[in-house]
Amino acid sequence: MAKHPRDRYLTVYGRKPVLEVLLQADLVVDKVLLAHRAKAPIVDQIVAACAQKGIPLQRVPPAAVSRLSKHPKQDQGVVADVCTPHMDDALQALDGPLPARCRLLALDGITTPANVGLIIRTATALGIDGILLPRRGSAKLDAFVVKASAGVVFRSAIWKCERLAPALQKALDGGFELYALSGEQGTALYEAAFAERAIFVLGNETHGVTPQTEALVTQHLTIPMAHGVESLNVACAAAVVLGELARRG
Repeated sequence: MAKHPRDRYLTVYGRKPVLEVLLQADLVVDKVLLAHRAKAPIVDQIVAACAQKGIPLQRVPPAAVSRLSKHPKQDQGVVADVCTPHMDDALQALDGPLPARCRLLALDGITTPANVGLIIRTATALGIDGILLPRRGSAKLDAFVVKASAGVVFRSAIWKCERLAPALQKALDGGFELYALSGEQGTALYEAAFAERAIFVLGNETHGVTPQTEALVTQHLTIPMAHGVESLNVACAAAVVLGELARRG
């Protein structure tokens, strides 16, 4: 399956995050860009780590680093392109061979990087088959997401798409059922029956799923609450749903 060019690498920026990536033996770094005037003991460690692992290191103007990082105030003059062997284009992945029983998670307009990172970490730990993540309207996979996932993002089966609705429609056409988590209505999570091929959608932290996704939903699910609690943080809600899926096996 051919990768979309934007899905071959994940750009990490900042001196400590880049050094942490370089020191992980199981990660493949394509190249590192370092600003001409960057100097510090940690910069020396980055240079040494690149030399030891044979990773191309380019000294460039600070503007060249910032063009890649998109965060000139946070990149500290260094970026690294890290290979993402498990990241695919969602439409291509849905065209490929899938197991008869396939469980996917879709993130619909989740804009807080910490929530995206935590969800990716939990979903990967609990064995989800893939995570659909749109490029538009959701948090970018950047250093904040990497940190929140504790680096698990590099090992996660993330399926990228421009917009979520077309990918969900393709999945429905391929026999999937679509379940959206709702705080107000729907079948209790612990009582619902799920199709063998199922996608579980988590919506925006404030507004829920988008209207485009809402039009495709097969069934709404709710998490029963006690003691007057009205809702959960989206990352916590994801953990509850994923835990229930793992419990069922």
